[in-house]
Amino acid sequence: MLAIISKALFEKEAAGLVPGKVLPTDRYRSQSKHLAPLESGGRLFLVTVRPPDEALWLVAVLDGLSLDDEGWGGRKNQVPITDVTALIPQLRFESGKGIQAAKGALGMSLQTPRTLTAADATLLLGTTAWAPPNITAHQAQSPLPCLCKQCLSKSAEHAEARGVRFTRAHVESGGKRLHYWLPESLTKDAREIAKAVQTAMQGRRSA
Repeated sequence: MLAIISKALFEKEAAGLVPGKVLPTDRYRSQSKHLAPLESGGRLFLVTVRPPDEALWLVAVLDGLSLDDEGWGGRKNQVPITDVTALIPQLRFESGKGIQAAKGALGMSLQTPRTLTAADATLLLGTTAWAPPNITAHQAQSPLPCLCKQCLSKSAEHAEARGVRFTRAHVESGGKRLHYWLPESLTKDAREIAKAVQTAMQGRRSA
């Protein structure tokens, strides 16, 4: 999903930070009902609009999220601040409507959180030149969509197989990323499962 950080809050929490620098946040302080889909997993892309020309900056990407009294908390952001203004015409969202804002109203048009498509997310992360290499093996015969490097952009955030709902997840270790499908019934244990997968990755490297 994509949500906006206000100009005032960004300048308070990220004073002096510019594109290329990392905002080390692990939280989005909002109880918006529009963020409810995150309860089933997924990532939260945080943006802000910068003067004087309404530049759109991607300022953080949070995952491993859970809701508490202060909003949504997750793993600490590692994605550098990136100017993604040029991507505005290419973002579609699940609504298919994209960003349609009159001059001077870009920030206002993004006040309601929106659900990104898998292609939107890949586009945004690709622009940061940050994402570690995807080492997920190709799965041609799996009942679930393949999450390898070539297939990932075609995969949605959620899928269903044999009556079971899954959400897309990933872990990182040693500068590499592994994607996998997590049963939605196990979402509450997502952090523990991610640690187990990460430990397995580390064990494979040392074997």
